[in-house]
Amino acid sequence: MWMADLIGGVVVLLFGLSVVIFSMQLPYMSEFGPGPGFLPLWLGIGIAGCAVAVILKVLRKRDLVEAFIKPQTRVGLQMLGLIVCAFLLLPLLGFSVGLALFAATAMRLIGKHGMLACGLTAVGAAIGINVIFGLWLEIPIPTGIVGW
Repeated sequence: MWMADLIGGVVVLLFGLSVVIFSMQLPYMSEFGPGPGFLPLWLGIGIAGCAVAVILKVLRKRDLVEAFIKPQTRVGLQMLGLIVCAFLLLPLLGFSVGLALFAATAMRLIGKHGMLACGLTAVGAAIGINVIFGLWLEIPIPTGIVGW
């Protein structure tokens, strides 16, 4: 896990530095206050600073006997794949049905819940999303081919 933590820290550091570099192309101040480059600059600095702290902690620990991929890593990668699939299927299935299936699948994957609980959650989530956003708040949500 030492090498995985180190690689992760370096990747996040590079991401934070790229945010800082790209935010410097935007104006830092405007005539009324902070400009569009203000928030990304400080977020990038914060991300890079946290990454440096993680890298220093990893370098001090230096425990090479740990496994590179732990069992929790597999669940994390499965969840990442589930998120990608959900967002790819949202235009096809619609917002309500897509997020309901995402919730049910995530419950089954991470929580190891039974099929009945996952199914009831999916139905409740689809109806709840449709009622709250579509009817009460009158926010148009993507429906997809299912119509929900």
